[in-house]
Amino acid sequence: MVKGTKIYQRIPDRYLDFLKLLEDQEISVFSLDQACRWTHRSNSEMQEMLQNLSRKGMIERLERRKYARYGFRNDKVIGTFIADNSVIGYWSALNLHGMTEQIPNVVFVQSPRLKRPATIFNVRYRFVHILPEKIFGITQFGYGNEAFPVTDKEKTLLDCFNMPVYTAGYDTLILAFYHGDLQPGKLLDYGKRLGNLSVLKRLAFLSEVFRMSGYRPFRDTVASMLNDRYTPLDPMGPFEGEFVSTWKIRLNISRSQLLELIQ
Repeated sequence: MVKGTKIYQRIPDRYLDFLKLLEDQEISVFSLDQACRWTHRSNSEMQEMLQNLSRKGMIERLERRKYARYGFRNDKVIGTFIADNSVIGYWSALNLHGMTEQIPNVVFVQSPRLKRPATIFNVRYRFVHILPEKIFGITQFGYGNEAFPVTDKEKTLLDCFNMPVYTAGYDTLILAFYHGDLQPGKLLDYGKRLGNLSVLKRLAFLSEVFRMSGYRPFRDTVASMLNDRYTPLDPMGPFEGEFVSTWKIRLNISRSQLLELIQ
């Protein structure tokens, strides 16, 4: 960045110094509080500087007190930045892991805090509120200033089976489970930690129907946890179909339909 170039001639040196800091440190997204710490300037002085830089089109405002370098468009980085302690999840994570080829038209973000949906740079964000203790099983995608947190494959699948409304559909989840090359032990540990027996029952039943190798210990443990309550296989479907007493599952998707899915 050359201070003498025409585009910067009317910009105060302190503004240029801040832009150079962003460039040198490869900072893509930042908050007002962070900018104050980096520059040792007061909140009011820094806020005025950022507002002026934003009006001049030299940085971009994401939301109140949060900004991005001009032209930065990594929607996953932005989504997890504007919601503190958040992580990319559900359909978005399923696609990132290659467990579905269907691309969501919304970026799904798990957040321990309530946050309204947002649209930034024509990208829609949906923030799904979950308890802080249920945010775990996190991996990282990308590098440097393009890095962002994502739920890992096993946690993604469990979250999607728990809340299929944030996915491309239940058929997609069943295929993701069958083809996902998942670790049964990790699925079981995560499932117990989440405390969702209904999801574990569905996965145990599906692994049995599909004769998936390596799932016997998973099924044995889930079988020892069963109660007398029946659970529909598809939680978004009607409570009808065959009763499977072994797993306390109501088959609102028939066995033949399930097997057709994986052909």
